[in-house]
Amino acid sequence: MATGKQIQRIYALGAKCGLLDRSRGADDDLHLWIKQLSLKDHISELTEKQADFVIARLEDYRANVCPPKISEVEGITEEQKKLCFWLAYKLAEVSPSEADVRERLRGIISKYTCREIRADGDIFYKVTREQGSQIIEMLKRLIRSEERKRGDKNGNV
Repeated sequence: MATGKQIQRIYALGAKCGLLDRSRGADDDLHLWIKQLSLKDHISELTEKQADFVIARLEDYRANVCPPKISEVEGITEEQKKLCFWLAYKLAEVSPSEADVRERLRGIISKYTCREIRADGDIFYKVTREQGSQIIEMLKRLIRSEERKRGDKNGNV
């Protein structure tokens, strides 16, 4: 059977590569990898040789395929976050909604980044500086579009 250190290494590499999702249990991508590479359902069922093989594949994947960690990519700046919220409040003025500003901004970020953003956490988690710029531009376009629909700022139609 695989050693405790090997199992720990597999979980660590899986987490670094974004394959581990504890909320999905044995149905996450890491366990699907394990099943595909070894035909075993659980990491604890691996032999030492199989564990070494899985670790080698995960290290190769991490080195060549994994997206860089947010710390390796410049994350969204505080100024960008503030501007996003300012624009979100401006959007709420020109286009009122039942959703509060934070929820609406969370939806925009989620739609743009193509991933689910948890409502109870940092809505800018793993948003890069480049994505932040693009989200700001998207908010500006939404505001301009809503202002055109409702007439310009002077009330002209």
